[in-house]
Order: sequence, then C-alpha cells, then structure tokens
Amino acid sequence: MDDRGDGLVLIWGWGLPFLCPPVTASPVDHPSINLAVYRDGRAMFYHLEALDPGRVSRCPGGWRFGDNLLQSRRTADGWAVDAELDLPVAGSHARARGEIRLRGPAVNGIDARGGPHVWAPISMVAEATAHLNFGGEDVRFSGRGYHDENVGERPMPALGIREWAWGRVAEPDSEVLHYRCEGESGAEGLEVVIDDGGRATVRPIEIWSESGRLGGTYGFAGFDRLAFNGRVIQAGPLVDESAFYLRFPLSTTTGRGWGERVRPGAIAAWWMRPLVRMCVTTPNRPSALLPLFSGPAADRLSRTLSWWTGPR
Repeated sequence: MDDRGDGLVLIWGWGLPFLCPPVTASPVDHPSINLAVYRDGRAMFYHLEALDPGRVSRCPGGWRFGDNLLQSRRTADGWAVDAELDLPVAGSHARARGEIRLRGPAVNGIDARGGPHVWAPISMVAEATAHLNFGGEDVRFSGRGYHDENVGERPMPALGIREWAWGRVAEPDSEVLHYRCEGESGAEGLEVVIDDGGRATVRPIEIWSESGRLGGTYGFAGFDRLAFNGRVIQAGPLVDESAFYLRFPLSTTTGRGWGERVRPGAIAAWWMRPLVRMCVTTPNRPSALLPLFSGPAADRLSRTLSWWTGPR
C-alpha cells in the first residue's frame, strides 16, 4: 500500500476456501492464485484462478504456479518476496504481466506452531514495489509491504469458526495487526505489534468494540469504527463485498492498512457456490459471465460481449 492508500493483494496457495472445494478434498488438489489491484478506493483489476495441480511445481526459492514464478525466502538481511506474474485476461487474448518485490525484516517472537488453523506474520514493516501492465495501463506502486501465511489441518468451513476478522495498519515504525476468531465457544482475539526490526509483541484483545455499519447488501455488514486495547481504527468504504467476505481500507491518525472479515460457513452454502464460480478462472468450462467479474475493471463489459459473440 502506498501513501495514497492504493495498492494490491497477492495470494497463492492450496485449498483456498473461496474456491468452494469439497470439505473432503485434499488441498494439494486445489492450487490457486489471486491478484487484486486497488486505486482510488476501487478494484481496478481482479483475478482468481484455480489451477490444474500438474501446473504447479517447486523451483529454487519458491514455486511456479502456472505461468507465474513466486518466491518467498529468508535472506541474510531478513525476508524477500519476488513474484513474476503472467495471468490470462478473461474474454480476450491479452495477458496481465508484471513483477512484485518485497524486502523487509523477518518476524520473530511469535510461536506459529500447532492448532487446526495457524496464522503467521512473516515479514512486516517491509518495503514493496510493483510494476504491472494490463488493459493498456502501466501501473506502478511503491510503499509498505506485508507478508503472512495461513495453514490449516482441515478446510476452513470444518474448523467451527463462525466469523474471523483480520486487519493491519502500517504505522511509521511498526505494523499493528489484529486477528479475532469467533466460534461456538466464544471469541478470542490477538493484537500483534511488530517493530521495524521484526520483533513482535502479542497481547490478547480483552474488549472489542465496533460502531457504525458498512455494507450489508448481502446480509453481512462491516463497521466504520473499531476500538480495542486503547486503539481506535477507522474503516473506509468496502472495496470487496459478498455474503461471506468483506475487504476494506483501515486508517488511524498516523497509518493506513487493510481489513478483512470472513464467514466461512456462508462460503459452503449450496446457493453460494455457483455465484463464486462465476468469478473464478478454471482450466475447463469457465463461466460465461467470467469477464464481467475478472480482469481490468475498465473493459469488462466489452470483453464480456466479445466472449459471448466471438469464437473461443
């Protein structure tokens, strides 16, 4: 994220719950890559692709996901992430290409072992750059970077998590994170503050207070003000909204960041699956509406019309 609040989110891995894999499916059979690019509070590019497992392989320092090279590794100075992206654009023969670089300290002081679901910050207070080209636009970002990972023993809908909330705010010399899970037995939350040397301080969230309301179009609303452990964080307008997922910008008097809320149970609902699949690039038989939800936002309608009327 840069000083204006513009930026991007890149996710790669196996068993992403947003792909609606069967609860009994092995995550290794469901690799995926997701890129979302934001400018002026809106998504200017979105791509979520489910890959054939045969197109995913190990490479030095990382992985190759389809035509994308993704490296995340410890270095002598801390941590480095390098992504070389080459993504299809639905409804056209064009490609979205670019590179993302992150350099920062490696996080220490957090025990990420054990448990059915583990969230682990890897590199915070990092410097990141991105250069992307899609839809005839040359897009560049330079600002604060953030890198973490999530690992689960079971699919998210099977973990008993009713709702979870996550957020990060890039303060001048630290990263302030919150992570809260609400389950059948109640809610537990953590505040994690990571300084510019990668040292982490973890505190439980005793009192979680939300006020205001953002969204709710699909029955799932966010907040516009959050308070915990003496901190006050403001939320901006939603940039991504569904019945199971919300993404929104966060800000304090001195920092900016992103927040997310997820309701895993809603992802697995039978009526939700066809709606989600309309947004996913798949190896076989993608949705006829895919170009309307994927690729550069500026030309989605024209690509959809070409998709319907032209040869494939």
